[in-house]
Amino acid sequence: MILNPLAVRSTLRIGSRNLSYRSGSQRILYRSIRFSKIESNLGLRYYSNEPFKTSSKEIQEKEKINKLPKYKQWAIYFKSEEFNKSMTKYYVGGFICCAAIFYFYMRDIYYEERQIKKIEKKYDQDPKSLSEYEYLKLKARRREPLRPKERKKYMLYQSMRKQFRNSNLLNEEAVFNPTPQELEDWYEKQVRRKTSSDKSAMAELIDKVEEKVDITYNNHNNPSIAKPEDTTEFFEQKAAAYDDEIKWEERTMMLGKRRRWLMKQLNGDVLEVACGTGRNIPYFYPEAVDSITFLDSSQNMVELTQKKFREKYPKFKKAAFTVGKAEDLIDLTKGNDSVKYDTIFEAFGLCSHEDPVKALKNMTQLLKPGGRIVLLEHGRSNYNFLNNHLDFRAEKRMKTWACRWNLDIGEIVDESGLDITYEKRVHFGSTWMLVCKRPEDPIKMEEKPFLDKLFGRDPVTVKKE
Repeated sequence: MILNPLAVRSTLRIGSRNLSYRSGSQRILYRSIRFSKIESNLGLRYYSNEPFKTSSKEIQEKEKINKLPKYKQWAIYFKSEEFNKSMTKYYVGGFICCAAIFYFYMRDIYYEERQIKKIEKKYDQDPKSLSEYEYLKLKARRREPLRPKERKKYMLYQSMRKQFRNSNLLNEEAVFNPTPQELEDWYEKQVRRKTSSDKSAMAELIDKVEEKVDITYNNHNNPSIAKPEDTTEFFEQKAAAYDDEIKWEERTMMLGKRRRWLMKQLNGDVLEVACGTGRNIPYFYPEAVDSITFLDSSQNMVELTQKKFREKYPKFKKAAFTVGKAEDLIDLTKGNDSVKYDTIFEAFGLCSHEDPVKALKNMTQLLKPGGRIVLLEHGRSNYNFLNNHLDFRAEKRMKTWACRWNLDIGEIVDESGLDITYEKRVHFGSTWMLVCKRPEDPIKMEEKPFLDKLFGRDPVTVKKE
C-alpha cells in the first residue's frame, strides 16, 4: 500500500491540534489516543519482538517479595522451582569434591595401616631397630599411655606428618619416617622466623610476642614462669587469713568435688605433703586409712591443720603432724627405712615447691611396694588461649598466692620418673587429677584398660630394649 505523505501530515496536524490549552498529562494521553487511531486508519501495526515474560500478577508478587526481609526472601527462593533446577550442578560438583576428599583420606589411612604392619613386624624382629617415630606410633597404636614428654613429641610428629602428606598428595609411595633431627629442623622452621643477625635475643622475643607466634614452652625455658623460691615465710604470714581468702575461688571452681575424689584414693598408711590449713580434712574417710601424717613447711599452717583434724575426728588416734619441706623428706626420716607409705597425696602443692621434681622423687622413695602417689594440681592447660592467660597473670599470682600456676604438671611427673596410671583433666585441662606409680610396680586390676580387665590379661608394654 502506497501512502500519501500529504494525507499523513494533515492527519497528524488534525490529531495534535487544540492541545495548547491542555495540561501535560492530558496532552500526552490525548495524543496517544489520536496516534492509535491514525495507525489503525493507515493500516500500521507495531509488534514486540518478544512476548511479555511476566504477567501483572507475577510482577505484584515480586514486588511483595522484595518488600520482605532478606532472610525471608532467601527462604522463598530456596523453595522455588528455579532454585531446584539450578542446584543439580551444585549437587554433582559437591559429590565429586566429597568423593575426591574421601578417596585421598582413605588412601592415607590405607598406607598408614601398611606402615604400622611393617613397624610391628620390625618390632618383633628387633625392637632396637625402631626409630623414635615408629616407637611412639606403635605405643599409640596399642593404646599404651604415652608419657607427657612422649605425648608432646608425638603430637609434633603428627603435625609434621600432616604437612608431609599434603606436600606428597599424589605420591602414593611416600613413607613418613623422620629422624629426631629432621623433626627438630622442621620445628625450627615452624615456630621461629628468620631475623637479622644484628638483633638481640630480647628483640627477637619482643618480635615474636608482637607477631603472636605460637611458641611451645617447657618449664625450663618459659620466661613467664616465676623463678623458684622458698615460700615458707609467705605461708607463715598468710596462714590465719588463708581459708577466708581462698574459699570463694574454690567454690567458684567447685573444687570440693575434686578434693572428694582425691580423698577417696587413700588407703593404708597415708602421707599428705603440703597439707596447708587442712582443706582436705572435710572429705577424709577414716575407715579406709590406718594412719595419716600431715606435712607442711609452715608451722602456723600445720597447727591449723591439727586443730581442724582433732575437732573433726577426735577418736582417730594414728595421726601425726610434722613441719618440714617436701624437698627434705628423706632427711626428715633420718635414715629410718621403716617409714613407708601406701599412699602419698598432695593438693595444689607442686606449684609452691622450690624444686617440685625433687619433691616427687622423695615421695617415690617413701612409697611401699605397690604404693601410689595421688596428685590434684593446677597447671598448664590443653588450650593456648588459656595458657596465654596463665602466663599473663603469672607474676601477680606469684605475689598473691606464692603459686606458679603455669607449670606443666605432666612434665614434672615425667622428669621425676613416675608412671601415670590414671589421668583426668578438668577446667579446660588446667586442673590435673593424677594417680602415679613407680615404674617397677605392677598395675592394679582397677587401673587396667577395659579389655584387659574383661579377659584377665596384663597389658603388653612396648619397649625398645
